[in-house]
Amino acid sequence: MPPSSPRAAAIVLTGGASSRMGRHKPALVVGGRPIIERVLDAVAGWPVVVVGSAEGVPPGTRVVSEDPPGGGPVAGIAAGFACLTTGPYAAELGPSAPDVVVVLAGDLPLLTREHLEALVSAVDDRVAVTRSSSGPNWLCSAWPSALLRLRLAAVGGPAGVSVRRLLGQVPRIEVPDVADVAVDVDTPAELEAARRRADES
Repeated sequence: MPPSSPRAAAIVLTGGASSRMGRHKPALVVGGRPIIERVLDAVAGWPVVVVGSAEGVPPGTRVVSEDPPGGGPVAGIAAGFACLTTGPYAAELGPSAPDVVVVLAGDLPLLTREHLEALVSAVDDRVAVTRSSSGPNWLCSAWPSALLRLRLAAVGGPAGVSVRRLLGQVPRIEVPDVADVAVDVDTPAELEAARRRADES
């Protein structure tokens, strides 16, 4: 009998300052829709929690704040993980915790479900990290739930902690981003490039 597919859930981070863009990136429009909507489409059907700003987030999506607000990506991951595994939302999801937690930045306008499925499938006892043309993208990754729990406990207070420190020396596998779909948009030029690609597709 083939093994069952892992139960996946997603944390989408929207709490960044968007200092280089000058505007809240997840709410910017690419291909006729806010970027955050496009990210949420890629995780449709999975339990998902958005951590940070609710600007541009579709109604009905679970949104929580990191502690403290603006506390950085690891604070956001900690808040999202707590929401998925404890408290009222976790109770709604039923008795089975997710096997895999996908961690995503909220400014990935070209993200596809196919790439996320590849990340989830690559997870065993290792973190699956996207390898793009510019290097590893820590905020497009998939974690074994038990390992993420251990690492969050190990770093203690998550405010101001870097994702690199959260990863520490954990084993990881890199999943190639062959189609270059895990590109983020930090600058106006990158936003325009993403818009052109979305229009072409």
